[in-house]
Amino acid sequence: PRQNRHDTLLLFFACTAMWTCNGVYLITIPLYVVNALGLSEKLAGIMMGTAAGLEIPVMLIAGYVAKRVGKRVLMRIAVGAGLLFYVGLVLFNAEWALLGLQLLNAIFIGILAGIGMLYFQDLMPGQAGTATTLFTNTTRVGWIISGSLAGIVAQFWGYHAVFFISLLMSVGAGYCMWKIKDV
Repeated sequence: PRQNRHDTLLLFFACTAMWTCNGVYLITIPLYVVNALGLSEKLAGIMMGTAAGLEIPVMLIAGYVAKRVGKRVLMRIAVGAGLLFYVGLVLFNAEWALLGLQLLNAIFIGILAGIGMLYFQDLMPGQAGTATTLFTNTTRVGWIISGSLAGIVAQFWGYHAVFFISLLMSVGAGYCMWKIKDV
């Protein structure tokens, strides 16, 4: 980036951590629900489908309110929703709770997917293509990290521990988001 290098780097780390959390969740949740909690196989699919279905309206609403509240505020809301989501996964294991948490998951990922790239573009004026590529790379890097991380943590400490790691990464993403200036 020609401008806002420090903030762009912080945003890169925050988005990478957030996408890593999402990847870890998607890899682990079916195994956790079935093998660790002993719940129905259908529940994992319903959970993922519910979150995916809710993400679309979240993206649309986030795009609509972005000019009013700002992208930084929305990204902070996303991180906050992610923190609450992973706290919920760590603390609750009832079907109704897992389904209810999907609204927080949808807010977390819907805002990240819908606003994250725009925030990169704001931090990198005149470099829209580079900013878009940088955001896209956070997704790819997050998926690369999440595959190994989910496997290693689950193998040594169990599926539930994976959500503790995601919670810690969400805290790191939140720290980065609080350090980024508003543009």
